[in-house]
Amino acid sequence: MKSICFFLALVFSTGYFSYSQSNTEELLEKIYQSKPDSSKVILYNDLAGSLYRSSADSTILYADKAIELAEKVKYKKGLAYGYKNRGMAYYVKGEFNEVLKNWEKSLAIFEEINFKLGISNLQANIGAVYQSKGDDPTALDFFIKSIRNGQEIGDSLRIATAYVNIGTVYSNDKKTYPQALEAYQKAKTLFEALKDDDGRSVSVMNIAELYLLENKPKEALSYLEDYFASITEDGSDASTTLRLMGTAHMELGELEESEDLLRQSINVAQSKDYKMEETKARIKLGELLTEKNQYNEAVTNFDQALNLSKATQVLLDRRDAYEGLAELYSKMGDFEKAYNYQERFSKIRDTIRDDQYENTLGNLRFQYDVENKENEITLLNTENELKQSQIEKEATSRNLLLAVLVLFAFIIGGFFLQYQFVRRASKRIDKERARSENILLNILPKETAEELKQNGSIKAKKFERVTVLFTDFKAFSVVAEHISPENLVKSVDYYFKKFDEIVERNNLEKIKTIGDAYMCAGGLPAKNTTNAEDALGAAQEILAFVKATEANPPEDIYPFKVRIGLNTGPVIAGVVGTKKFQYDIWGNTVNIAARMESNSQPGKINVSENTYNVLKDKRKFQYRGEIEVKNSKKLKMYFLDDSSS
Repeated sequence: MKSICFFLALVFSTGYFSYSQSNTEELLEKIYQSKPDSSKVILYNDLAGSLYRSSADSTILYADKAIELAEKVKYKKGLAYGYKNRGMAYYVKGEFNEVLKNWEKSLAIFEEINFKLGISNLQANIGAVYQSKGDDPTALDFFIKSIRNGQEIGDSLRIATAYVNIGTVYSNDKKTYPQALEAYQKAKTLFEALKDDDGRSVSVMNIAELYLLENKPKEALSYLEDYFASITEDGSDASTTLRLMGTAHMELGELEESEDLLRQSINVAQSKDYKMEETKARIKLGELLTEKNQYNEAVTNFDQALNLSKATQVLLDRRDAYEGLAELYSKMGDFEKAYNYQERFSKIRDTIRDDQYENTLGNLRFQYDVENKENEITLLNTENELKQSQIEKEATSRNLLLAVLVLFAFIIGGFFLQYQFVRRASKRIDKERARSENILLNILPKETAEELKQNGSIKAKKFERVTVLFTDFKAFSVVAEHISPENLVKSVDYYFKKFDEIVERNNLEKIKTIGDAYMCAGGLPAKNTTNAEDALGAAQEILAFVKATEANPPEDIYPFKVRIGLNTGPVIAGVVGTKKFQYDIWGNTVNIAARMESNSQPGKINVSENTYNVLKDKRKFQYRGEIEVKNSKKLKMYFLDDSSS
């Protein structure tokens, strides 16, 4: 069992937060004296950013003030930093749903204004959330994007931060410990060059934890004790370091000292409301108490850790708590409970690391390694070109023999340039090929696209059970007559982009949009047995998003109400024609889903009897009556109960 600490890109010495080193009283005085403009937004954000470690609630308070004022004065950069600060406070509190909600808003605004520094920063932070929740592939994807943007603008701080975060992903697999250490060392070197003590310290702490994972507690302690001395001097949070030191002493067999350090870690975490850190410390204390045969207190700590992990939604911690309880009850001789927790441990472990996870993570690691090698090759070529230039300058002042050598060098250079030209052309071709591939995959599902490339055509296939989801907006035609075409298109695009994200996240396939209608389906092109649950989950997310937008619509976005309908049954799926390929589905199942949507109500999810029969034991529904469908048949309808989750 293990947990990796990691460094978030939270340093504000970027030129944006000009008062980040001032104390709270000075900032409050400046806020009091300043006018309600963009400068005051900066001060609010600066104050919020300086308090997140010591008082997360205060950070939320001042971030809210920054957001409110930034919206009023239309200062988008300040608005983005306000949402970022709110997310940081919730990260410390371990409330990851709120973290992602705020950081995704922040990232979207940074992308809108094309502020690369902020984009890189938020990509690193969002990756850290997914890493905390056990989703390493998504985390590594965000970290790689962050490091690319950092390299693009030459920001060493973001690059160093991304290296630390990438190292945390590599630290989750024994096979990639060397790459983790390499990433941490690169980060440490960059932080030292930047004279960034916080960044250097966390790099050192991560190296220490890597030694713990490699069963080298003495080496880990040498790093941790130095680091602990520095953080106690400046009053920074010590809960993580205390836990790691306790872990090192535990592995050395020094149980009393280990217990004292772990209890200190819990006390500090509780005083700061650091739920995630308290969870990890209680799991480790539970292991220690199990080893000391203090079973009752061990159970208490594991149970408390389990409850905390459910609150934070960190699957890695929940996995470790289940594993600890399984080992504990086995040692107590209660094999029924031991088996029960072992089953839970195995299930959640498989959830975290399935085949798709390994393949995705492996591809991302390969991509990252290749990009690193390409950067090294580019640097080497640059150095060679500089050396060649120097040789040519010296050659002009030499005798005829050297002139002949220079001429020879030019010939070699010609071959080299030709080689470089061919190499660049090949890269361009590869880039265009990848671009074409991405366009094709944006039109067709992956399996269907592969079939088209291999066979030149696509055969229609029958799927015995899929769930079709339809949405449309209430009174769309009426609204279209009263707002400008530009705002109408902007509004629909705003909603449908979010629907696309939700559909992809819930393992559904987008089929098409027709006007204000949005259609998607689960259970194809890859068959599965969870498509009804997936579609209902997506429907709930869509409904929640539309309601949130209705309550607080962005500028120029019309606050629509949405109707949603679902039906489950067989369909035919494929592509017809030879021009403008479009993946589509046909069958009575589709028609009934459309009827469910048209007979729904705004803010409601209406499901057919077919879908109800699949989900009735898992969710609560309200019977609505019957409607007539094809051939004068009647089909029952049900609303999802608003209290069902």
